[in-house]
Amino acid sequence: MKKYACVFPGQGSQKVGMGAELLAIPEVMALFDQASDYLGRDMSALCTEGPVEALTLTENAQPAIFLVSAALWTQVRHLGVVPAMVAGHSLGEITAYYAAGVLSFAEALALIRVRGAAMGSACPEGVAGMAAVMGLSVEAISEVLQPYAAAPVVIANYNCPGQIVVSGRKPALQAACDALKAAGGKVIPLPVSGAFHSPMMASAGDVLSTHMQKMVCREAAFPIVLNRTATAVTSAQVLQENLPLQVVSSVRWIETVNCLAANADVIVEIGPGKVLQGLVKKVQSEIPVVGVSDLAQLQEVFGATNGSPIHN
Repeated sequence: MKKYACVFPGQGSQKVGMGAELLAIPEVMALFDQASDYLGRDMSALCTEGPVEALTLTENAQPAIFLVSAALWTQVRHLGVVPAMVAGHSLGEITAYYAAGVLSFAEALALIRVRGAAMGSACPEGVAGMAAVMGLSVEAISEVLQPYAAAPVVIANYNCPGQIVVSGRKPALQAACDALKAAGGKVIPLPVSGAFHSPMMASAGDVLSTHMQKMVCREAAFPIVLNRTATAVTSAQVLQENLPLQVVSSVRWIETVNCLAANADVIVEIGPGKVLQGLVKKVQSEIPVVGVSDLAQLQEVFGATNGSPIHN
């Protein structure tokens, strides 16, 4: 039997129309209704109709991506699939917690709301930013950033070889980006207003720490490979302590993918878009990588697992 590693996408994977066919499934519609009631806006209309400007807003994009990923996961679960491991990129790590039974749907949704608001308010507008760096090694980028470390300017995402995201305080970030260009790198500023996954998220980590004191994480049903450590964890205590630390720590996606590939036969992205599939292929070219973003792909990837039909 194949050993699957399932990965869940983060912000940036949203697109208008995502999850539309899933809404015909009563169980899925119930999740969207629950989210709409909690968030105070029609999440099914937002996902399926947009407009794209509204869907792109962090406070909408994050719960929307989680919703579609969670809806797809309910159908994967009905097919009897038990992954060898799971992981999620940034926001997607919370989806991984939900998939592994560490958090309930309502708890994950509440956490996403608190986390998004806390990260959004951690940096005043125009104070910080992020940029993708391509064409330079991790070692070269780290060397260029050393003079700006105290600003802080740090590596936020180790996405794949040749694509590293840096994060930090302006104008030091701009000076660092200029230095990275001079070193031969291609630098693309990202349309975000904060220095995510950096020490500048310390206040967000404090908010999450307080929030987590009101919650109780459960043992994971299967290992979750954490962004900040790239290690596989099932311990409820470790998982609870991880969430406030995750927002101030780098996303070590290259190491995460290597861990997943060493323990699975296939890596499956579950959620909207193909971002993680592209990153995984650049990290591990040998392991098969597939995506499940609709029912047809769900049937194609998992349908023969135990002969169960897709629930609708």
